[in-house]
Amino acid sequence: MMGRTLCTSLCLLAGLLALMTFHVYTIFHRAMPAGLAEVEKIRWLDALGRLARKGSDVLDSVGIQAGVQPLKIFINTAFSILFNPLPWQRVAYRNIRVNQDVYNGVTVSTYTPVQKTFPAQCQGYPTIVYFHGGGWTWLSVGVYDGPLKNFASRSQFKIIAVEYRKAPQNPFPAAYDDCLAVTKYVIEHARQLNVCKELIVVAGDGAGGNLAAAVAIDLPRLVRLQVLINPALQMLNFATPSYQDFSENSLLPGITSSDKEINNWMRYGDIDMHHKQSLLRNRHVALDLYNAMAHMIDSRKRLPVHLNLTENETIHNKSHNTSVTPLTDRLIRDPRFNPMFAPDVPNVAEAYIITSQYDVLRDEALMYGHRLQESGVKAELHHYRHGFHGFFLFAGGGWIEFKESQSAMDHLVRYLNRELLDLRTKV
Repeated sequence: MMGRTLCTSLCLLAGLLALMTFHVYTIFHRAMPAGLAEVEKIRWLDALGRLARKGSDVLDSVGIQAGVQPLKIFINTAFSILFNPLPWQRVAYRNIRVNQDVYNGVTVSTYTPVQKTFPAQCQGYPTIVYFHGGGWTWLSVGVYDGPLKNFASRSQFKIIAVEYRKAPQNPFPAAYDDCLAVTKYVIEHARQLNVCKELIVVAGDGAGGNLAAAVAIDLPRLVRLQVLINPALQMLNFATPSYQDFSENSLLPGITSSDKEINNWMRYGDIDMHHKQSLLRNRHVALDLYNAMAHMIDSRKRLPVHLNLTENETIHNKSHNTSVTPLTDRLIRDPRFNPMFAPDVPNVAEAYIITSQYDVLRDEALMYGHRLQESGVKAELHHYRHGFHGFFLFAGGGWIEFKESQSAMDHLVRYLNRELLDLRTKV
C-alpha cells in the first residue's frame, strides 16, 4: 500500500515538473513583436501578466469576482518585487524623507527631498500629486515606493502619492473623489505643507493618468502641469488602431490587451460583467451619443502621421445594445470618468503626455494631446517606440530596468527643470 502511494506521488510530481518545464519552454519560444528592445525581460513580464489573468479567469469560473482581496494581495506582492529594489541590492535614497499622513480623510505618502534650494519664485517645494496605476483595482502606493523615491530624488520635487479607494469594492467616483480631495487639500494648505502653490503638478500612469487628467479639468488654473503617463482616457470606442493592434490575438496580452482594459473600465464603472460582449463589440454606446463624440477619436484626424504608428484606422461604432447603453452613456458623458470628452479644455493645465508603442491606450493619449493643442493648450507629446504599458515604472531603482524607461525619466526630469523651475542643468 505504501509503495503504491509513493509511486502515485512520484507520478504526480513528475507530471507537475513536466508541466512546469513545458510552460517555461513556451515562454522562451513564444513569439514577440518584431523590433521590440530588451525582449527577454519583457517576455517574463508578459508571462507574469498572463498568469495573473488566468488566476482571475479561474475565480470568474467559480463565481468569485475578480478584485477580491486575496488576488489583490498576490498582484500587489508580485509587482512590489518587480518595481522595487531587492533587499540585497542595498539601494538607499538617503536624500528622501518618507511620511504617511491623511489629507481630507485620504491616506497619502509623502516623498520629500531633504536638502533643497527652492525656486526663486517659491518658498516651498515644487510638488507632484501622484496617482498610481492598476486599472482602478490593483496596486497601491506601497507597490510604487521604489519608483516614487527614485522620481523624487531625480526631480527634487516633493511627491504626494494618494492611496485612493479601489474598485470593485469602491467603484467610480470613489477614486476620483479621493484624488480631487487630496489635490484641493494641497492647494488650500500649501503654506502649512511647505508646498509652492504656483508649482503644483498632478501626475499618474494608466488609471492614475485618467485621474490626473480628470482632476486637472476640475481645477483649471490651479494646477500648473498634468503629467499623463500611458493614460486611460475614454471608453467610447474599443477599436482605435492601438486597440486593434493589441487585441486578444496580439503578442503581449499579459501586458496590454483590449480584454484586460475593458475589464478595468467595467469594474471602475460598476458595470455588470454580463455586458462585456457588448463592450468588446463596441455596441455599448447609443449611436447618437457616439456620432456626436466620434470626431475626438478619429485616427485619421487625431493621430500624428509622422509617427507612423500603425496601418489600422479607427473602426467606428455601427450599432448599439439598448440593454447596456443607459449604464454606459451616463458614464461616458461624465468628464470625471472619461476626461477625453470634457466639453471645455482650453483652460486646463498644460500637459506632458507619455505614450508607448505597445499599449492599447496609445492612441487615445495622443488624440487627447492633439485636442489640447488644437484648443490652444500647450501639450508636450513624447512617444516611445520600445515602450510598453507600465514601462515608466522601470526607470531606475528596481532590480529590473529598461533603457527606454530611463530615457523617459530623463526627458521628464529635464522638462520639469526647464519649463517649471527654469533650470538648464543636466540630469
